[in-house]
Amino acid sequence: MTERFPVDYDAEAVYVDGAWLSRDDLATRIRSLLEQGEYRISRLSAALEQLDVEIAQARVLAFRVAPALAEALEVEAERRGCTPQALLREALVRHLRQRAVDGAAGENEEEMDGRWFEG
Repeated sequence: MTERFPVDYDAEAVYVDGAWLSRDDLATRIRSLLEQGEYRISRLSAALEQLDVEIAQARVLAFRVAPALAEALEVEAERRGCTPQALLREALVRHLRQRAVDGAAGENEEEMDGRWFEG
């Protein structure tokens, strides 16, 4: 089974060996190990390959929200120490997982009109 590494899409980094590493960080580590005659680089190489693939396949989504919702998002992201984008990704994943657990969600749901957040 292939190991999966957490990816930070905002920083374009992957979490491996206890640290967040960018492409350059990974390439430097791999190069350094090879120069030292250490050829056990498969984990770092796999992390670099996964990072490259995930960043290349990532899609940018843009949408508009009310100023109050944007401000609330920014405040919550700051409180949690993450970016608003990371918070949105987390919320979307939670929402979609819950809908999968709930089964055929949406069949009997009332449509939201987009004004659910007033302040």
